[in-house]
Amino acid sequence: MKIIRIVTLLSICLFCWNCKKENQNINFSQIILMDKFSNKLKVDFANKLTTSEISPLYIGKISENITISYQTRETVRKTETYKEYKLPIKNSLEIFVDTTRIIGIPMGIYEYSKEGKRNDKIANPIFIKNRSKDTLNIGYAEYLPIIIEAKNRNGKWQPIQERMRFMCGNGIIDFYCPPENIVISAMQKYGGNFKTKLRLKYESFGSKSSIYSNEINGKINEKQFVK
Repeated sequence: MKIIRIVTLLSICLFCWNCKKENQNINFSQIILMDKFSNKLKVDFANKLTTSEISPLYIGKISENITISYQTRETVRKTETYKEYKLPIKNSLEIFVDTTRIIGIPMGIYEYSKEGKRNDKIANPIFIKNRSKDTLNIGYAEYLPIIIEAKNRNGKWQPIQERMRFMCGNGIIDFYCPPENIVISAMQKYGGNFKTKLRLKYESFGSKSSIYSNEINGKINEKQFVK
C-alpha cells in the first residue's frame, strides 16, 4: 500500500510538472483572451503629443485562457509592494504587440467606471513576459512606464506619447511581475494620414536601459510628434 501511495504521488508531481512546462511553452498567439465587454470600438485621433496611460489588464501565470480586466486598480493591487525589486534591463522582458487581435483600453485617469468598463477606443493586446530569474518591479500606481514611438519622415524614431507623471509621489506604490509570468496590456490604435512604423518603448524611472517591442505598421497624425 505504501509503494502504491509513493507511485501515485510521483505521478501527480510529474503531471503537475508537465502542465507547468506546457504552459511556459505557450505562444502568445495561442492565448485566448476573454473580454466580458462588447461595446463598439473605434480608432482614436490625436493632434498633439499625448500622455501614455498604458495599464495592466492581467498580471500572472501563462495559461491557455486568460480573462482580462479593465479594473486596473484591482489588477495592480494583487502585486503591489514596498519592497525594492530589481528594475527590468535589456533582454529581461519580452514585449510583443499582437496586431491580429482587437481589445479595448481602460477608462482614462479622469474617467470613472464602477463596473470597470472599457473605453470605446480600439487597441491591440500587448504581451510582456518576465524572462529573467528575478521578480521585477515593472510599474507604479496603475501604469507601466511605456510610451509609443513612431518613425518620422526621415526614418528617425520619435515619441508620440510622454510618460504618466504625478505632481506628488506620496502614496504611489510599485507593482511587480514574478519570473516566467506575463503582463497583458493594450496599445491604443490611432488614425491619421501618415503611414509609418510604430513600436513600444519601456523605460523605468531611474533606469538607463530601454526595452523595445516588435515594430508594427500603423497610421498617425504628424502633429502627434509635437507637444
